[in-house]
Amino acid sequence: MKIVIVIPTYNEAANIKPLLQKLLEQFSKQSNHEYSILVVDANSIDGTQNEVNSLSQIHSNIHLLNEGKKNGLGAAYIKGFDYAVKNLGAEVLVEMDADFQHPPEGVIRLISEIDNGYDYVIGSRFIKGGSIPKDWAFYRKFLSYGGNIFAKMVLGIFDVNDFTSGFKASRVKGFVDKIDFNSVISSGFAYKIDILYKMRNLGAKFKEIPINFGLRDRGDSKMEKNNFIDSLKVVIMLRVKHSYSFFKFTGVGFLGLLVDLGLFNTLRILTGMSAVSALVSGSLALLTTYIFNNLWSFGDRKIDGFSKHFKSFIVYTCFSIIPIVIRARLIHYAILYFGDTFFIANIAFFVGILFGLVWNYTVYSKIIWRKNQNA
Repeated sequence: MKIVIVIPTYNEAANIKPLLQKLLEQFSKQSNHEYSILVVDANSIDGTQNEVNSLSQIHSNIHLLNEGKKNGLGAAYIKGFDYAVKNLGAEVLVEMDADFQHPPEGVIRLISEIDNGYDYVIGSRFIKGGSIPKDWAFYRKFLSYGGNIFAKMVLGIFDVNDFTSGFKASRVKGFVDKIDFNSVISSGFAYKIDILYKMRNLGAKFKEIPINFGLRDRGDSKMEKNNFIDSLKVVIMLRVKHSYSFFKFTGVGFLGLLVDLGLFNTLRILTGMSAVSALVSGSLALLTTYIFNNLWSFGDRKIDGFSKHFKSFIVYTCFSIIPIVIRARLIHYAILYFGDTFFIANIAFFVGILFGLVWNYTVYSKIIWRKNQNA
């Protein structure tokens, strides 16, 4: 395979030559692959480009791409990815910083896992065997650990422990080449979270390997001051963007709830039959939510035509009646064991509503208004 190590730089003259020499040593240990290095420099003023050019005269697998100006870490990597794929024929891309905080010997370990069938290999600081510097200030440790827990919970990716690692290997075919880099939210540090999320959505097989993240011992830190805020923004925007139909569905569900709850309590007072009232109110609310879900929640997959509506509504009803029946039985048993009071009946009612929310959204989005509905 053709492996390209992409390294963004800005004023890294003190680091870049020793790093490239270390990497060249590592490449000889895995001769079954073709390795190249692409340095993406943001117009450094300390001679970084001269150091890279001097080595490229000796080693044909070292390349320099002048970014022109410093646009952020994410922008540098994306420009490097594009160049590596189009001009160097990259089949695997490795992201790596120039400051020796990522271990050069770790590159071979990343590629070994690609050889084992993984598509996205992360050098993780937060799994057994990995570490962050003990000398880091408490606030930086707190933000690092806390930020990863936040991303894990909000994005719902529970098998990844290091969302902001900058040391990764990505398979190009079927994955990187499917990503629209113009849609990446951040041009800075938080691009990492966005790319990881996109790789997961493409079905990439993930693997984390432990790394010991080192301290920079020379040169100036390139840490952007707004990293934490940028990361929070990206995580929230990704969740909202990819859950937009869920938020609309929840709004329609709230409308259905008003119809359902109003009818339920009205009929319950008039008839004294709580379980029957729940069945009737739920059925009428069903028709209301079907209409609004089709027009709004899943409007991009809207069902048209009487025949399709008829078939879809039958499926909609069959699946939707399940949580309605479960809710009715739940109310029945709650009243049987705890008494027929307004409080008990409505607590059971709302528990049934929560179950129905999750059940219905899953069924509606995957079966009735699946994304290829109109394909």
